[in-house]
Amino acid sequence: MRDQDQRQSVLLDVLRRNQVHSQVELLNLLSVEGVEVTQATLSRDLRSIGVVKGPEGYAAPESAGLDKAARKRLGTQMKSHLTGIQAADSMLVLRTRPGHAGIMAAEIDSLGMASVLGTVAGRDTIFVATSMPGHARRLLAEFVKLSGRADLKA
Repeated sequence: MRDQDQRQSVLLDVLRRNQVHSQVELLNLLSVEGVEVTQATLSRDLRSIGVVKGPEGYAAPESAGLDKAARKRLGTQMKSHLTGIQAADSMLVLRTRPGHAGIMAAEIDSLGMASVLGTVAGRDTIFVATSMPGHARRLLAEFVKLSGRADLKA
């Protein structure tokens, strides 16, 4: 993994675990994680991955700029092992080749998407619980796009 990808992955992880109100605070938290970065580089990273600052502090993006390496891994797995996908109310059901559901569910969990409440994986099926029915349909479309599989209709 490239240094920038790894740094941005740690940055997103820190933002997901902590309520951060300033870049100085964020620089200190990154330092504790072993990531030494200048304020200018941190600003570029925040902008690059779509982090926004609101009244609650810095917030990681929903999904658009999430961990590029994890998104790439998930897309590769979906392209090779996803056999079907369907939305049902606030649940998304993914079908995989036998033995691949657990790995794919772990990648989905690692993205830390706000609309994903959690995953349950069996041998060839993943249930993805979302916070609202509309989120399941949007997530379905995003996963189809991420997989690059036109045969999986959104």
